Amino acid sequence: MRLPNHWIRDRQTTVFSCPFFHLFERKYVHPIDHRSGNFYVMDAMDWVQVIAVTRDHKLVLVQQFRFATETLSLETPGGLIEKNEDPLEAATRELREETGYAPQNTYLLTSLYPNPAMQNNRLYVVVAEDCEKVDCQHLDANEEIVCSTASFSECLAKIHSGEITHGIAILTLLMYQFHKKI
Repeated sequence: MRLPNHWIRDRQTTVFSCPFFHLFERKYVHPIDHRSGNFYVMDAMDWVQVIAVTRDHKLVLVQQFRFATETLSLETPGGLIEKNEDPLEAATRELREETGYAPQNTYLLTSLYPNPAMQNNRLYVVVAEDCEKVDCQHLDANEEIVCSTASFSECLAKIHSGEITHGIAILTLLMYQFHKKI
């Protein structure tokens, strides 16, 4: 079986920059037939999603307003990984900031590209076990998050009913299901 060719980057121009991502226009050229095209690539920060499992085997969920869709979104906790921060440290930090929960144990479930057609960042899915509420939330200025817990089967029901629609949260929950063979 023949694999697709690796196109050659000819040039890159910055279209937009902000603290969270840079948007580039890149021209790529096919190495054999020399056709070319311009493509837009988001150079974004890596982020982490957390499957936070309490001692009584409930999952911690967060609900917040999402500005792109202008809707309330029920999802797993998560956030951006700071520069030089380990994904497990980021998961513990984000979980505690968003929910006040702290885990006894964390491990990396998987790492993947959430949208390689347009983004170059990685998503790290971390499982946080034996979580316990130890603190209040420490939210950023523009965050307003309500926390809840649900069993895994309740989470699946929320996906089926359309209550959980955040694609990355759904992927995170299904990766956990696959891993645990639930």
